[in-house]
Amino acid sequence: MARVLIVEDDADVRDWVAHCMLGDGHEIRGVPDGATLRRLRADEPGYLPDLVLMDYALPDVDGVALLAELEEVWPDVAAVFVTVQWTGEIIDRIAQTGRERIAKPFQPDDLRAAARRALGTGGRQE
Repeated sequence: MARVLIVEDDADVRDWVAHCMLGDGHEIRGVPDGATLRRLRADEPGYLPDLVLMDYALPDVDGVALLAELEEVWPDVAAVFVTVQWTGEIIDRIAQTGRERIAKPFQPDDLRAAARRALGTGGRQE
């Protein structure tokens, strides 16, 4: 079982991602944006997720910038981008992080497989 943090501004999508991941028995937390994530870190400094499943298009920060911020405090955190973003520039930015990208809409098995791969490699694609 892993601690999974979902960073997704759409509550329905966040709930769907959580539902998909609960099938593997993970402990799930969810936040809608970067500001709430920062408050979580401040309020619970001992909290450390094993995996972050994150959208790219968040209301207050883009996912790549947020991942860079997270890596400063959680340097070994695994991450997977779960996003509908498909433009070349955004895909290139995500690819430069070395993290996998799962396109919305997704199949639950594809999401779980990406999470397993990320947890096995720290989220960086080889």
